[in-house]
Amino acid sequence: MQKRILILASLLFASPALAGPPQVVTQTVMVPQVTYKTITVQGMACKPEPRQVTVNVCRMVPETNLVNCMKTVVVPQTKTWTQTYTACRMTFEDVPRQVTVMVPHREQKQGVRTVCKPVAEQVMQTVCKDLGQWQARSYVDCYGCTQTCQVWAPNIVTEQVPVTIWKPHYVEEPFVYDQIVCRAEPRQVVERVCKPVYETKTRDVSCTVPVCTQVPAQVPVTTYKSVVEPKVINYTAMVPVPVTREITVPVCTLVPRTITCAVPGCCP
Repeated sequence: MQKRILILASLLFASPALAGPPQVVTQTVMVPQVTYKTITVQGMACKPEPRQVTVNVCRMVPETNLVNCMKTVVVPQTKTWTQTYTACRMTFEDVPRQVTVMVPHREQKQGVRTVCKPVAEQVMQTVCKDLGQWQARSYVDCYGCTQTCQVWAPNIVTEQVPVTIWKPHYVEEPFVYDQIVCRAEPRQVVERVCKPVYETKTRDVSCTVPVCTQVPAQVPVTTYKSVVEPKVINYTAMVPVPVTREITVPVCTLVPRTITCAVPGCCP
């Protein structure tokens, strides 16, 4: 309602050039007002209730009976038979054999070898000699005193002098030396040779083998028989029950209210 009054006032004041002097107007408007009240309502609630029911239950009962049947049994049995086999026996015999061996011999041989002998030879060689002498020289030291000292004045001269040198001279001369020479010689040796001899022999062989035998036997056989019997089962059921409860609800009512506002006057 207040929003409608504000819209009307804005329309009236929008054109002030056409409006007259403002007037005070008193109006009664209906204003909504919210109140809360408690009411009683009917509803349904689930209540747990213990109950019993009887059902038929099938139970398997075992029964064991003896059944006659043929059973396979493994029995050990000893068997003996004659076996023929070939045996190998080793024999030794002496066999002569011709072999060739290399026999070493010492022999003297002559040869020629080169020998180095030194030979003296005189040659001229240039040498240097210092034929200088000592000379007295004077000088002034750092204190202004005159000092005299002996100084060697070198005089290098060369001259030819005879020198004996030794030069190698190679000559060939004969000599005798020993040499080992191997000669092939035939010889006869006796070797011991191994020779196999095969013989046929017999022997008795025995072994134990498994033999399957059918024997009568009683075997327990278990069978299951179904037996139906009643059984009481306890359970809890949820039973609906009407209940009354109080709830608080909002109530909206219109309340009259008097307001005063200034509106522009009408055109003259």
